[in-house]
Amino acid sequence: MHASQGSSTASITIDPTEITSIYKALLAIMNDLESNALPAINKIKDSNFYKSGKAMEAIEAYPDANDKFMELQDHYARISTLVVHTLEKMIETDQAIAAKIIDELEV
Repeated sequence: MHASQGSSTASITIDPTEITSIYKALLAIMNDLESNALPAINKIKDSNFYKSGKAMEAIEAYPDANDKFMELQDHYARISTLVVHTLEKMIETDQAIAAKIIDELEV
């Protein structure tokens, strides 16, 4: 029995406009996290209140929260990489799609 026998192949349709919109949204989220959340986190970490440990019980979860934030950034970066990979494959596959993607990304 061949691998193709008895199995059906389903095609997946991906709209280049939709995938580029997703990529742009991911970039916006990553930029927002980096330009707004990260400086605020660093400001808290650099505060005397945090450094001196005066309220350590109240903020003992803060280091864990920072780790979770870094994980969040990593997840968005990984998702973005997968979307870029999809776009690259689409560009390789079809020149008409490539032109549409490039136009959508304003490259």
